[in-house]
Amino acid sequence: APPEKRAARGPQPKLKLLYFDIAGKGEPLRLAMHHAGLEFEDIRLTREEFMTKKTSGELRFGQVPALIVQDGSGVPVTLVQTGAIARYIGKLAPQSELYPDDAIKAAQVDALVDQASDMMCAVMCAKYQDRFGFDGALGGPEGEGTKKVEAALRSEVMPRHFAFFESVLTASASGWIAATDAPSIADFVLGAQFKQLEESTMVDGKALLQTHPKVRAFVEKFHAEASVRDWYAARQPAA
Repeated sequence: APPEKRAARGPQPKLKLLYFDIAGKGEPLRLAMHHAGLEFEDIRLTREEFMTKKTSGELRFGQVPALIVQDGSGVPVTLVQTGAIARYIGKLAPQSELYPDDAIKAAQVDALVDQASDMMCAVMCAKYQDRFGFDGALGGPEGEGTKKVEAALRSEVMPRHFAFFESVLTASASGWIAATDAPSIADFVLGAQFKQLEESTMVDGKALLQTHPKVRAFVEKFHAEASVRDWYAARQPAA
C-alpha cells in the first residue's frame, strides 16, 4: 500500500480490554495491540465483576472479550467479538500491517479467523454444555455423551481441522497463515489458539501438534516474534 495509506491515523483513542485473567479469547487481542504499539488498559475481570457487567447490560451479547474505545468525542463505545475487535485493531494501526488493505487478501485473513471459530465450535459446546444447551444431552463433564464427543474430537474432528491448517501453511511461502509478509490478525488468533490447544487433554493437543509439523512450526514462529516474546518476558514473575 502507498505510504500515506499505511500511516497512523491521528491520536490513538483510549482503549480498555475487558477479559478474564486467563489467555482464552483475550490473548490474541492483547498480543495484537502490543504488536501494533497501541497503548491499552488490560483489565482482568473476576467472575463476580463479569456477572455484574453482564446482568447490567453493559456487555453487548453478555460476553467478553470487550474493548472499550474512547476517542476525542469523549463518548465510549464498547466493541465485542474477537474477530471484530481484531479487525478494528488492525485498522486502527495500519502501519502494523495486521489487516491488509487489499480486499481479496483481507477476505482471506477473515476466512482464517472464521475457520478458527469453526474449529473450536465442538470444543466449546462440550466444555460449556449449559451455555449451549447440551448439558441434558451430554450429561455433564463425566456423562457418557461427553465421553463420546471427546473421543470424536480426538479421533476425527480436530485432526480434520488441523489438516486444513497444515495444508494452508504448506502453501505459505512466508510461514504466516495467510501467506502475508508480516503477521496478520489471523496469525494472532491462531497462534494463540493453537498454543492453548496444545495444553488441552480434551483434544489431546500435544499429539495433534506432533502429527502436524507445519502447524507446530507456525506456533514456534509466532511465539518467536519479537513483540510476542516481549509481551511474555515483561510478565514473567520476578526471580
